Amino acid sequence: MTSYAYQRSGAPREGFTLVELLVVIAIIGILSSAALVAVVAARKFVTGATARVRLDDIAQAVEMYKQKYGEYPPDSAATDAEIRSHVLKRWKNALKSGVFNRKDADGNVLMFKIVRDNYAKGDGYPLLFWLAGPDGEGFGLDDADPFCIDSDGPREEPMIELTYDSDPDGSGGGNYNDEGFMYKGMPIVYFRAHAKSGYDGKDYHSHGRGEAAPYMNGGVWYNSDSFQLILPGEDGLFGDDPYGDDEHHGDYVARDLKDSSTFTTADRDNITNFSNGATIGDDIE
Repeated sequence: MTSYAYQRSGAPREGFTLVELLVVIAIIGILSSAALVAVVAARKFVTGATARVRLDDIAQAVEMYKQKYGEYPPDSAATDAEIRSHVLKRWKNALKSGVFNRKDADGNVLMFKIVRDNYAKGDGYPLLFWLAGPDGEGFGLDDADPFCIDSDGPREEPMIELTYDSDPDGSGGGNYNDEGFMYKGMPIVYFRAHAKSGYDGKDYHSHGRGEAAPYMNGGVWYNSDSFQLILPGEDGLFGDDPYGDDEHHGDYVARDLKDSSTFTTADRDNITNFSNGATIGDDIE
């Protein structure tokens, strides 16, 4: 009996016990979860870093624009008076030619109609308009008729190299499409700071991707003397209504990264030209 028991105890085992299998499954689950977190984090970093490169390219073009024309381009909140003032600073002979005072059959001033028609194409289009001209084809070289109202002569090159995004819902390889400056099917929104005041309550966009609005940091505007570029991040959402429940009264609530009550999770993955990390969330953390 003793010899038989000894021989059985030394025989090779044919499988794992139930406890051992459960331990292995648990370890595999833990490793899989850790790997998934790492993959998600890596994807977020790569996406954020790539988007930041895109934003940096556009930001450089905006700075070049100011160096050349004396001020930053008007954003989508600009009034007709602000647009007219900017146009006459950039094209000093425009008023003399009479082109910009001409009206169409419906009584619309042609200059404003061209600008507004381009602005209406999408949140990413206003900045594209000023850097690359109507429909991205450049402004006319004739200083008296830069919008090519009377003629369609030679045009100047855009201030940024344009690559059309033919697959906006896929790889997002180009930097613009029919909605303006984009990244992977998402608009890049531009806000220009106002002299001495930074930004105010008129500076926001309302659309199906949430509410794009400028950011503050501890009560101080980011880039208070220049501009903000904002991309909605992987969730495709900018954030909530900056007016809260009191939009009609104009009680604007600025998004302040030091005050968690003014922003939501939709803001956290937004990518900007001023964030220290890849996303706004990196700055908050």
